[in-house]
Parts: sequence; structure tokens; C-alpha cells
Amino acid sequence: MTHKQDFIIPSKRISPQRVAERRQSELMVIIANVENEESVDWIDEEELDLNGISIPEDDDNQTFPVYSISEHFAWPWKNEEW
Repeated sequence: MTHKQDFIIPSKRISPQRVAERRQSELMVIIANVENEESVDWIDEEELDLNGISIPEDDDNQTFPVYSISEHFAWPWKNEEW
């Protein structure tokens, strides 16, 4: 009689050095590489091990300038000769 065993591979979460920014459900994290270098990437929050790491608050108060199409395409240099 053979027994079938289901092997469950535990999910390995990424342990970043620090969190730089938050964007919806993603975090921009700094990850240390083996070569003593750092890489930066946007990763879903549920894929990270964030024990002992402070997370910046979600900045909902960001404001961006609003320009009309004519302002965007306006020639900024006036009265100049080519």
C-alpha cells in the first residue's frame, strides 16, 4: 500500500532592508543583494516580511498641477528669434 503525501512548500516572503514609499497595495522596497549591492523594486505588500520595518503612510494629499492642452503645448520662449 502506497501513501500519497502532499508536499506543501511554504511561501517565502521577501525581507527588505527598508521601505521607501507606498503606492496603493504596493511598496517600494530596498533589497540587499548577495554582492553587497541594493536593488529597488515595487512589490505587493502581501509578498513581504515587514516585521520590525517602519512603513510610510499612504500620502493621499498629493496634488499634481493641472494644465490645459493649450498650456501644455504653448511655446515657452516668446519673442525670440531662431
